[in-house]
Amino acid sequence: HSLYSFDGKERIVGGLTQLCIDRLLARKAAVCNEQGSEASESSFCTFNAAALVLELDRLVRENPGIRPFLGAHFAAVETDRPGHVTRIFIEDKSGRRAIEAKFFIDCSGDADLVHRAGFKTWKLPKCDLQAHTICAILSGADELKKAHPEFSFAEMMHPRRGAKLGHVFQWTKPVIGCPSLTFIAATRVGDCDPSDADDLTRGTFEARAQLERLIAAVNREFPTDGPGLQIAAIAPEMGIRESRHATCLYRVTGEDVLSGREFPDVIAKGTYRIDIHEGKGITFRYLDGREEKMVQNPADGSIEVKHGRWRPEGGKTPKCYQIPYRAIVPKGAENVLCAGRMLDAARDAYGALRVMVNCNQMGEAAGRAAAKAVREGLRAADAYPGFFI
Repeated sequence: HSLYSFDGKERIVGGLTQLCIDRLLARKAAVCNEQGSEASESSFCTFNAAALVLELDRLVRENPGIRPFLGAHFAAVETDRPGHVTRIFIEDKSGRRAIEAKFFIDCSGDADLVHRAGFKTWKLPKCDLQAHTICAILSGADELKKAHPEFSFAEMMHPRRGAKLGHVFQWTKPVIGCPSLTFIAATRVGDCDPSDADDLTRGTFEARAQLERLIAAVNREFPTDGPGLQIAAIAPEMGIRESRHATCLYRVTGEDVLSGREFPDVIAKGTYRIDIHEGKGITFRYLDGREEKMVQNPADGSIEVKHGRWRPEGGKTPKCYQIPYRAIVPKGAENVLCAGRMLDAARDAYGALRVMVNCNQMGEAAGRAAAKAVREGLRAADAYPGFFI
């Protein structure tokens, strides 16, 4: 996910995102590639997620005005009039507790606070929601490849292999600072609404079972003298691509993204492609007009990549797209903002906006806007922070 414009010439992301990257680089826990003619494809930062946890802990300790509540779950919300939240209730080891505040930001991912406070929300039928993934850390991949140079995770995803996953999408990376460990994202759970507790439970079990089948198939078909491929760690939660959205003052459209529409209340910029995990395939659309579709062959389950264009040759390529402040302000909200993947965005636009770098920017902007609202006595809609990260 690039921090640069699509042509690679202009820095478009900074703020807390860059702060975290700088701190990870100082730990030797990140590797960044910031060169290339098209930053959307060749500029990125790979980092050790455990090191990020420790750096975020340090940031909290360095700012004593922050009071964290680890192990807490949002339980309920109280309002005194439409659009105005007075306090929220959490459950933790101390029991049920209330937190009063002048302003609230919903970063739950599923718009939990917004939904329970009575604001309008929306979501697609669960069969149309983007598929979800659980990630893991593996050991033994290097030894496996030494014993079997022909081995690849991509090959193991193919239907002719024994994992029988029903999809072939995966990607792996060495863990930064731990070269003997491998990060893997190779599970895919569709037809699952993670804002429904039972669906989330079912989906998580399914994802872990997919991971187990893959590892078992690898060890069965590529045996070694040692322990083989082993699961060292599984993410504590499934990675959710989409669930419930807040109904905000503006819904970002696919045309807004692909045309690089400029907004007077811009809070974030990005170049990450439109990336829609739909059904058993994936659609990619790029700012330069290219389109790629990964389509599953119904006969054998294999994947074919079809290259084309969503825009004819010769059109103007924008440097980036923008996210407006209005897309994180729930309609009717006095003292509530939302940030992250519950922003208001049409299906195609959402495929680009939901990723980490964009969510980082929305979160920082929401925090600055909340501070401004409290300091100046403003409503959420009027608290645009008036800056670009």
